[in-house]
Amino acid sequence: MFFCKMKKEFELVKAFQKIFLDEEKKLRPEAKKVICFLREEAGGRGELGKNCRSYFYDNQNRFDVHAAAFLLGKRRMFDLIIKYLALDEREVFHLAKQEENRADELNQELEV
Repeated sequence: MFFCKMKKEFELVKAFQKIFLDEEKKLRPEAKKVICFLREEAGGRGELGKNCRSYFYDNQNRFDVHAAAFLLGKRRMFDLIIKYLALDEREVFHLAKQEENRADELNQELEV
């Protein structure tokens, strides 16, 4: 049983790596964009909502179980992808920073 589970985990790791990593085990340029997009969508930035209120609370400041479950589910999917790619949090942060810098450069070019 244990070895069966480990084999499935290993196969998943290999599948994720085949999709996202190149021959040198580095993230493909397209994968970088996807990881950044998923981080934003999954709420991986730790941001707050309107009026600096956590997304887990409604307008009357009551805890919203359904919102929390939904957001945590999205975050879990992102965390699983990062886990299977064996990326560390610093790499993900660095990717996001690079993507933000590119967006800023593009906005500056469009303003000129």
